[in-house]
Amino acid sequence: MTGGDTLAIDRIRVSILSTPIDDAVPMSFGRLNDRRVCLVEISAGGLTGIGESWINHPAWSHAERIATLCEGVAPHLFGRDALDPEGTLDALAAILVPVGRQAGAIGPIWQALSGVDIALWDLTGRARGLPVHQLLAGADLGRRIPAYASGVGPTDVEALCERALTAGFTAVKTKIGFGAAADDDIVRRTRELVGPDVQVFADANQAWSLDEALRAADRLARYDVAWLEEPLSGDGLADLEKFAAECEMPVATGENVYGQDVFAAYVDSGAVSLIQPDLAKSGGFTVGRQVVERARTRGVRVAPHCYSSAVGLAASVHLGAAYDIVDWIEMDVRANPLRTQLLAEPLSWHEGTVAAPATPGLGIDLDQAALQQFRTRSKEMTAHD
Repeated sequence: MTGGDTLAIDRIRVSILSTPIDDAVPMSFGRLNDRRVCLVEISAGGLTGIGESWINHPAWSHAERIATLCEGVAPHLFGRDALDPEGTLDALAAILVPVGRQAGAIGPIWQALSGVDIALWDLTGRARGLPVHQLLAGADLGRRIPAYASGVGPTDVEALCERALTAGFTAVKTKIGFGAAADDDIVRRTRELVGPDVQVFADANQAWSLDEALRAADRLARYDVAWLEEPLSGDGLADLEKFAAECEMPVATGENVYGQDVFAAYVDSGAVSLIQPDLAKSGGFTVGRQVVERARTRGVRVAPHCYSSAVGLAASVHLGAAYDIVDWIEMDVRANPLRTQLLAEPLSWHEGTVAAPATPGLGIDLDQAALQQFRTRSKEMTAHD
């Protein structure tokens, strides 16, 4: 990718942005009380790329992420070639993933590396004068990618379905995992509100045992649910294979899968119909591309998970623009100022579809007033510190 020239990484800046939300978002494992994002800016040769590292849970993850990026990642980052994001990710993972494994915290390591990788692909695109989706695929498919409206339920079902339909979405995803009666009510109301021509997906966030998941799938089939996301506690592949052997409900998963070897096992298993790498969690574009290319050879479809800010969303859009086996982009339709106010120019949405920016890198610029408004913490390090 370097084309013979290099740019040595000389600066990293980590910023935490946060804003409270009026109504906490219930999930099967807890509640989301505010919106947060960890932005990662990396500079080399006078250019700067921007990335995002996922910090939705737990509530103190912002403090861990600053420490991981500035104390764990930065010393191994400076001096590396910014125009070789794949090589840089491989080198950093070789150093830091074993540390995370020993700590029982491999997820936060990959989440930190994800922000670095996205930023380096953005920087490389800016240096090459190409949008990231062309760097990934070598061509511009010129496609608009369908998006589904996520975040529907367990509260505000009517308002969120109306918002999804008004925006032209042709699929919605409900949150379930709150007990059989509540789940049936959420999905039933969603189906009634969106009608028979809009697809309905359901996300359990690993709420159930195998037996509970099988019973839930039978109930969800009454409402023509197209796929069930993370039905099983622990999301273990052996259990997913047992579920698939006993149930025809398609399974979607991947947002909490870490490492290319693990992704390969999920894709190869036959138990997973839709694989969902999260670019802000799973290893950025480098791992995302590997997952897509593996999925292509196995007949598995792709829909990147995204419950992030505008930066993570833009990254998902570029992955979808690069590969035609990406069926969906996830669009959280609940209020999130870090998605709607963070960009100087919004992404190109039309009738529930989105197109990737055609300008270099991610093709986005951050709104400086919004950054100032939402930034709560920031730490910068340089190669000379």
